[in-house]
Parts: sequence; structure tokens; C-alpha cells
Amino acid sequence: MVQGFSDPQTVAQPTMVGGQHVLTVPEQSPAPTWMGVIMILWGLLVGIIGFYNIISATGEGIPLVQQLVGILTAAAIGVGGFLTFQRKKLGVWLGLGAVGLNTVMGIIVSMGVRAEAGGVMGDLQGGCGLIAYLILGSFCALMIAIPLMATGSNLE
Repeated sequence: MVQGFSDPQTVAQPTMVGGQHVLTVPEQSPAPTWMGVIMILWGLLVGIIGFYNIISATGEGIPLVQQLVGILTAAAIGVGGFLTFQRKKLGVWLGLGAVGLNTVMGIIVSMGVRAEAGGVMGDLQGGCGLIAYLILGSFCALMIAIPLMATGSNLE
């Protein structure tokens, strides 16, 4: 009787080559490394631009809160990128949470624009902003989640 399952991608499988046992180890995926670098660069770039905009602008209310949340999420994505670069799942989850927070803030701002403008034009502006934030947030979340989906990424 045969028991168990055959796994085509075993972690380390000993084989016989010329009478010697050879241990073959599959190559690690470069996805966490590359996505970590991209997240770090994105966090630095967006954080510096957001900080400059806070210093130079005199906005108040929801736009100011949106800029502060943007700086916070950029810093969280940068830290998440550093952790992802070190092959830790926490970095991916931190990046996904930051993207979620930024998307929620974008939805709030879109609804504020809709209410402030009013009428059909306000509905059009709010709807376009809402769609843009949802599409961009979904794309960013998909990109950040690539290391979780990659075969052989070995995230801890």
C-alpha cells in the first residue's frame, strides 16, 4: 500500500549522482527583494514630496489631513518595503494596510468634493475621484502582495 502525496516542488530532495547523495535546493524567488526595493523608493519619494507640500501649502481641513495621512502611509510603505526586503510577511501586511488607509482617505475626500460642489457636476467629480482611488488602491495592493503569491519566496 502506498501512502502520501507526491509534491513536484519539494524543499530539499536527496538524489543519487555517481554514488553520492546530492541535495538539491530550489532557488528563492527574487520577488520580495525587488518589491521591497520598489516600496522603499516609493515611500521615500512620496514622503519627501508630501513633506514639501505640507511646508509650502497653507491648506486646512480635509486637504491637510489627506496630506498628513499621505506622509504617514508613505512612511509605512517604506518601512514595509524594508521588512519585505528582509523576507518578512509583516512588511507586506504593513504595506497593504497603508494602501488601505490611503484608499479610505481618498474615498472620504472624494465624497467631500461631491458634497462641496453639489449638483450633477459634484456627483461627476466625486464619482471620478472615487473610481480613481479604488482602481489605484487595488493596483497598488496587488503589486505589494506579489511576494506573498510568488512560489519560493520563503517569507517568514
